[in-house]
Amino acid sequence: MVSTKTKKKTIETKPRDPYKNFRVLTFFAGLLFFVVGMRSLTLGDSAGALLNGLAGVFFLMASYIFFKKKGQIKNKGN
Repeated sequence: MVSTKTKKKTIETKPRDPYKNFRVLTFFAGLLFFVVGMRSLTLGDSAGALLNGLAGVFFLMASYIFFKKKGQIKNKGN
């Protein structure tokens, strides 16, 4: 008598990325601050342009750090 064993397919689910929304929001906030800074610069408001430019840089740096961290975690898993 031949017995056949059914093989069950194991579905591997990836864990949800908890920082995805943070990365996307900080990226777009950085771009928004840069646009507002450029608008302030064209209107002659140098202080507003400087502050908005710095805020944009900080938001884009935060976004970059978290995107870089995601790449490091992804490479560490392989």
